[in-house]
Amino acid sequence: MEQTATQDIPPSKRPLPVPHSNRDYDFFYQGLEAGKLLVQKCDGCGTVRNPPGPMCPHCHSLKWTPIECRGTGTVYSYTVHYHPPLPNFDSPHAIVLADMSEGFRLIGGLQGARPEDIRIGMPLVVGFERRGEVSTFHFRLA
Repeated sequence: MEQTATQDIPPSKRPLPVPHSNRDYDFFYQGLEAGKLLVQKCDGCGTVRNPPGPMCPHCHSLKWTPIECRGTGTVYSYTVHYHPPLPNFDSPHAIVLADMSEGFRLIGGLQGARPEDIRIGMPLVVGFERRGEVSTFHFRLA
């Protein structure tokens, strides 16, 4: 069986999928381009929310302001993906749901930690990376 060029490249060396944006997420990706983690803060009630959306789920206000976060948090929960292989990701691949310092939760990949070392409550910090034309983020242990 003939292999393609992509199959000859280790997963960690292949280009990762590029996230797609929309009107609700454009500010988020613009923040990542600037090396900032931005989330929505409701102008009506002050709720800091994630994921972004057009309306505050608490007070139903359509007005919000982007705020820059510290990029720190702790592991609220996590999972480790083993199979089936995710295109261009190493396996196992740890995914973390983090309690961020500003009071919202954020999900993302965890880099630089062995799955067996991950614990609930571990401190995390956000790191930034490029995937082709797009900036994105990941977590790493603080």
